[in-house]
Amino acid sequence: MSVAQWWIFLPACIGMNFFPGPNNLVALVHGIRTNARRATVAGLARLPVMMVMLVLLAVGLEALLARSAVAFQWLRIIGAGYLLWMAWQSLHAVVSTHFDLEVRKSLRLMARSEALVAFTNPKLILIFYAFFPQFIDPVKPVVPQVILMGGTFIVIEIAAIGLYAFGGRWLQERFEDGQSSKWLSRFTAAALTAAAGLILVP
Repeated sequence: MSVAQWWIFLPACIGMNFFPGPNNLVALVHGIRTNARRATVAGLARLPVMMVMLVLLAVGLEALLARSAVAFQWLRIIGAGYLLWMAWQSLHAVVSTHFDLEVRKSLRLMARSEALVAFTNPKLILIFYAFFPQFIDPVKPVVPQVILMGGTFIVIEIAAIGLYAFGGRWLQERFEDGQSSKWLSRFTAAALTAAAGLILVP
């Protein structure tokens, strides 16, 4: 990968990372339910999943995963079902005025949500399989190029996690009274339902 190619790769990567996809919407919801710091820390749980996918790409196994239509379909169903379950919980949760109950929500459970959504999102696999190879120079060693692109992707992803987490916190501050918190619950349910739709749509 040349310097010129990296400068083309960078803005495209920024666009993909900051797009309101399933994981970013989950980070937004976590920011709404707890606070920006906890939501950001929980969002970091998606990074190991991405690193595993990058390793698979580097060793050439990503093509095998990408060809498995059945596996992709099951990933979509599991991921969408989990997000819809989270949406149902949001609608039926008793939300306190200052979100005291949600602030005590286990960070481990939030992190698990982030990792599971990343793992069950086949589009993330396709990003690494279909997008990254376009910038790989087959004449040069593949692994260093994947490390460079993967490192760039991960750094931008961390920034996206923080942005959505703080965005959720901003929304939380705008809906502090009890009546508004009910609308906020509906908003989080809608966001999670939208995330499920993004996973299911081919």
